Amino acid sequence: MVQFGAMQVVPIGSGASQTILRTQVPVLCGSMRDTSSPVQYKNGINPQFAGVYSGGDFKFGALNGSAQQVAVDGVGFWNYRPNALIVQAEATTHCYVLDAHGVRKASAGLFTDAFDGAPAVDASITTSVATLPSFSNPYYTYYIDVRIPAELANTAFRVRDGFDSTVFAFGGESARYCKVAIGATQCNINDMIRNNVDVLDTVPSAGGVAQRYIVQRLLTGSATLPTDLTVPVTMAALFVADDDNLANNVSAGYSQLSDLAPAIVAGNNLVPNLAEGTGATNLSFVLTDDTAESGPQQLNAAVTIDFNGTLVPATNVSCAQLETPQSGEAVRRTCRFDIPTFDADFATDANPAAAGTYAPGVHASVLITATDVRGQQSTKTLPFHVVSSENDPPSFTLSPLMEEYAPNGKTPTLLCRLSAQDLSAQCAGVIVDFVNQLRPGPARAFDENATQGAFLGTIDSSSRLSCAGTSIFSSNLSEGLQSPRYVFNGSRIDLDYRLSGALGTAECTVAAGDYNFPSTQAYNSRFVTFRITVIN
Repeated sequence: MVQFGAMQVVPIGSGASQTILRTQVPVLCGSMRDTSSPVQYKNGINPQFAGVYSGGDFKFGALNGSAQQVAVDGVGFWNYRPNALIVQAEATTHCYVLDAHGVRKASAGLFTDAFDGAPAVDASITTSVATLPSFSNPYYTYYIDVRIPAELANTAFRVRDGFDSTVFAFGGESARYCKVAIGATQCNINDMIRNNVDVLDTVPSAGGVAQRYIVQRLLTGSATLPTDLTVPVTMAALFVADDDNLANNVSAGYSQLSDLAPAIVAGNNLVPNLAEGTGATNLSFVLTDDTAESGPQQLNAAVTIDFNGTLVPATNVSCAQLETPQSGEAVRRTCRFDIPTFDADFATDANPAAAGTYAPGVHASVLITATDVRGQQSTKTLPFHVVSSENDPPSFTLSPLMEEYAPNGKTPTLLCRLSAQDLSAQCAGVIVDFVNQLRPGPARAFDENATQGAFLGTIDSSSRLSCAGTSIFSSNLSEGLQSPRYVFNGSRIDLDYRLSGALGTAECTVAAGDYNFPSTQAYNSRFVTFRITVIN
């Protein structure tokens, strides 16, 4: 039940009215549609909650030119009964009722949502106070983080915030905000909007919403922040349909800093372009936190290098260097680390002439996880480039039926034993999947394997391999099988030959070359000799 101090209905023309409610607890209202469009419900609701000091109230949502709270339209009518307040409202208009400390509470009879339940789909809003007014920085700064899951794709939502007008001023540079990614702590002052946050938007078709609003406010006149740390001085609310958990759709800021997760200060140019087969040393970034260190507990970070999906710990990681904290910080540290050499063939950028351009599906990045003394964590991913310095030879493997046949010097060998009446594939002469994993480069040459092609060479028009010692093969020229040949079955490369029954060894060569290599690099190839041996 919402307790009202006063209720006033004010005509605003064209048969519409504005209902001003002076409440004893905060009531935050919003609409998930463009309220400038005419609709069936054109009456407005304007709840007013007194400020912590006398002579003012709470200003929520967009303000007009006179710095007055704008009513939320969409209300059909009010019907006050002895024990309840019945409201007919447009479907996208909602109100949240808070307790005196800014925490949402049950609101029977007032725009009650029927979908409070288990948070299967959970959108949320969080206010974090980053800085308090000081001699060096007059602004009260806070972050409003909005998270909406991808399951609510294409759903309209509204973000609104407000402030206690007995504490904060409005107009000019007194109140301003900007929209950034979650994790960002700064924005361009010239891009900041001079008003309360009141944003109507739609959840993208993919990926959901992860958005931060950085809000700055100046104190009004000679006001100071209240000493009662349980009294809210700012409030924010998220209105979105089909959210299964409304308990975290409101958030408040107070007269003290929030215990924020540590911040990682590092730009995307943290790692310079590296050459293929090299690492980097003495790279650095900064950690900051609003919680002071105590005893052996320090602000620290772990650093991992992602080499296209293979995670390797950074080396020589140290966050021992203390710096002078800046406004709003209790501690600041510089961390240093090295990137080890991963693989001589690894590169992300296929063409050295176009350094800074990743090959398709190839990446490298530094993954930083910062942890403060209270165990709170934050992460940051910073990409970097490894530029190709040479064109590596193609790679492939041969059939697992190969043996390292000792009498022939442990050369890969397809061995047929006639005396054992061998019915193996080696004697039958059909080797399925003879050449496997044919690639333009070694396994970790991700750049080349993503952009180049490879082919089998030194074969004639019948796909016959180059061999010496062909007396072990059938001499039936009509079959054309007197020496081994490739049989291409889609992506499969088989080997086919016919034995004559004679004992002996044939020595053959598998050759592969690459194409589509950069013009600044040279063609490369690979040759592997194998044997087909027939014994008793």
